[in-house]
Amino acid sequence: MKNLKKQLSILTFAFVMVISLSVINVNAKDYNFEEIKSDFLSGTEYTLTAEDNLIFGDETLIGKDGRATIGEGGTATLKYENNVVNATFNGNATINEGSTFFQYVDMIVTKIPINLTISENSILEIYGTLVVPTANGGSTLINNGTIHVNGTGALELRGSAKYQGTGELIVFSNLAVYGSSGNNIGDAKISLSEGGNIYSEADISENIVPYKAIDDSKDYEIIDNENNNYTSVSDGLISEFPYAYAVKAKEVEEIPVTPEEDITNTNNTVEEVENPETSDGVLIFLSLTVIGFAGTALAVRRLYN
Repeated sequence: MKNLKKQLSILTFAFVMVISLSVINVNAKDYNFEEIKSDFLSGTEYTLTAEDNLIFGDETLIGKDGRATIGEGGTATLKYENNVVNATFNGNATINEGSTFFQYVDMIVTKIPINLTISENSILEIYGTLVVPTANGGSTLINNGTIHVNGTGALELRGSAKYQGTGELIVFSNLAVYGSSGNNIGDAKISLSEGGNIYSEADISENIVPYKAIDDSKDYEIIDNENNNYTSVSDGLISEFPYAYAVKAKEVEEIPVTPEEDITNTNNTVEEVENPETSDGVLIFLSLTVIGFAGTALAVRRLYN
C-alpha cells in the first residue's frame, strides 16, 4: 500500500511538471518579422517577454540568444506609428557582449528609426554596442531609468540622433558623441567612471560629472584624455575626436605636521630674540658715556679756576 502511494505521488509530481512546462512552452513565442510585418506596420502593438524571440531575417534581434535580451519579469513593447518604431524596455534588459544593436528597422528601401525608452526603475546593461543612428532624421534614446555602459561595451550617439530623459547614464567603458554642436544631448548629465572614456566632436565638458560611487573617500575630477581615438562599429566614421574625457582621483595635498620638540625650540628662540633688546642697551651705554664726559669737564674747570 505504501509503495502504491509513493508511486502515485511520483506520477502526480511528474504530471504537474509536464503541465507546468507545457504552459511555459505555450507562453513562449517566436515572432518572425516577415510574418508579422503587415500587422506591425498597420499599428499593431507587440509585447515581448523574457521567453519570447523577435527574429529578423535569419537572426534573433531580441531574445535569450539575441542581440538584446530581456531579463526575467521584464518586457519590451514595440509599436509602429508616425513613421517611427516606439520601443520601451521595462525591467532589466541587456545588449549582449559581441553584439551590435542598431536603433532602426532596415526595410531595405528605407530605414525606420527606433525611439527606445528605458522606463523608470528599469536598467539597460550595455556589454556590446548600442548605436543611436541618424537614419531618416535620427533615432532617440530616452533614458528614464538607468543605463550602464560596461566592460568593453560602447554607446554611440550619432550626429542627428538624440539622448534625452531624467535617468542616469553611467559610462564604465566608451561613449562616442558625434555631431559638432553637441545639441544631441542637450543639458543631460553623464556620469563618467574611472577607467571610462567619452569622445566627442563638440565640447560637452559641462555635461560630464564624475561617478561618485567609485570611492566615497576620494574626490574625483574630469580631465582631458590624452587618447582621443575611438573606432566605431561603422566604417567611415571619424576615429580621432577633437575632445576626449576621462576621470581621475584628485591628489590630496599633505599638510606637514611640526613635531612638538620643534615647536618648543621655536618658542625659546623667539624669547631669546625678544629679551633683552639690543637697542635699549646701546642707548644706556651712550647715556652713561655722555654723563661721564660732562662730569670730567666740570672737574677740570673747577681745578683751574
